[in-house]
Amino acid sequence: MVLRGNTVAIFTLLLIRLQAALWSIISDCDETYNYWEPLHYLLHGKGFQTWEYSPEFGLRSYSYLWLHALPAKILGLFVENGVVIFYFLRCLLAVVCAILEYRLYKTIRQKCGTSVGNMFLIFQLICPGMFISSAALLPSSFAMYITIATMTAWMNDQMKTVIAITAFSGLIGWPFAVIVSIPFVVEQLVKRKGIMEFVKNAILFGVLFGVPIVLIDSAYFGRPTVAALNIVRYNVFTSHGPDLYGVEPASFYLKNLFLNHNVALVMCSLYPLGVILATALAVKKGKNRLSPATALWKLSPLFLWLAVFVVQPHKEERFIFPVYPLFSFGSALLFELVTNSFDRYIKGKKLAGIKRILTAGIVATGLLLGLSRIIAVCINYRAPMTILNQLEQTNQNVNLCYGKEWYRFPGSFFVPSNYRVRFIPSSFTGMLPAYYDETENGSQLVHAYFNDKNLGNPHMLFPLKHCDFLVDLDTGEAYDPHSPEPNYSADAEHWTVVKSVDFVLASKSNTLARAFYVPFTSSRYAVMGKYNLLRRIK
Repeated sequence: MVLRGNTVAIFTLLLIRLQAALWSIISDCDETYNYWEPLHYLLHGKGFQTWEYSPEFGLRSYSYLWLHALPAKILGLFVENGVVIFYFLRCLLAVVCAILEYRLYKTIRQKCGTSVGNMFLIFQLICPGMFISSAALLPSSFAMYITIATMTAWMNDQMKTVIAITAFSGLIGWPFAVIVSIPFVVEQLVKRKGIMEFVKNAILFGVLFGVPIVLIDSAYFGRPTVAALNIVRYNVFTSHGPDLYGVEPASFYLKNLFLNHNVALVMCSLYPLGVILATALAVKKGKNRLSPATALWKLSPLFLWLAVFVVQPHKEERFIFPVYPLFSFGSALLFELVTNSFDRYIKGKKLAGIKRILTAGIVATGLLLGLSRIIAVCINYRAPMTILNQLEQTNQNVNLCYGKEWYRFPGSFFVPSNYRVRFIPSSFTGMLPAYYDETENGSQLVHAYFNDKNLGNPHMLFPLKHCDFLVDLDTGEAYDPHSPEPNYSADAEHWTVVKSVDFVLASKSNTLARAFYVPFTSSRYAVMGKYNLLRRIK
């Protein structure tokens, strides 16, 4: 019976995560320009470079990129199509995520009981946040994988494993991900009194992983570089830092967390209160081998992470990716706590019936909200992932231009080899990426047009008159050549539409209609524009 349940669990996880790899959008231009583009450069010698990869700053790690470049290189021996390689890597990430989730699911079942494990799995499967983050090429998604592996090892008392994967994640991925392991470190040093053992293992794995990572990165930057230290220094110890790229109130995360976790956000947030009440009422822990207080301690990385990132002025949805699975864990723990409390007042078949109704209600609500959110994102925002499919390979050099839609470019994997993506002037005045120098050791060159103050440079801009194709969002407005962002789709004298895909117009649509899909209703409140691939009329 357990074998059958395990088979269903891993199969379902793989199925859902692979669907995410194939259908989820690139929700952040940081994923395109800081990861897919440098990865394309490693594979093909051509791609966009951001200022973070300039040797004078060295904020990003090429070692992290090579984790993905190696399997892509192998596939490239048999396949040349960039789109195939793109989705192959996404599927590979999805499989890794699913396997790690499955291992945590089995551990939770063993340590916390079947009910907690099953509810954890259900919340993971219906979570829109996991759909978005599980196959993303981002260090924050990589940190999420590490969180899952860390929780599995921590709950199984595999202390050396926790130290190893934390060191690896902090050095090669996102150094801030080590925050997740702080409760483990406290437990190791205070409760277990294993100070010397911890220090010994930390040094061992720090050197084991750190030396090759630093050597690889230094080779690409052309100078000694520790990317993990550089990104911490920039984000924490500079006067300007990431705030240049926008600041948001704390409500930004509240809104995003509800969109991505809905019911699980509410339940997980209530778990600390549930623990207090359960302790006061002496609620039995049932089949959960962890006491409510111990389970709350295992969940503490989530609350610690939120405490650190909510107070930061610069906020991004991806910053919370590393703790997404913990919302499911906290929700499952609360569900178990609540149902166990019923035992004090209700017995027999009536109790079983109430539990079934409660389970069905929670799962149905989460499933409906989750599917509604996922479908809305795919319908409303997926056009940039498909608009370039119409481009044909040619022997001539072709200029494909982006204006106001520059941040929705999905990456060079979607563009035929003889095409060059260009940026034309728009109302955006900040720092744009520029192509890597395509000479030998091009990644080692320092360019004057890069800076860490988000100041734009004319070097990145391209004359509109030399564009052969143009990607633009048709907002329905008349063409105004004097506007900083004209509606080029309405300029029938110079441009013709090659391909057109629906794309939601945020400023003209109801907020809820954009966020959630409701059959036969959303279309009345979500106003769609046309995401167009335009060709110049010669």
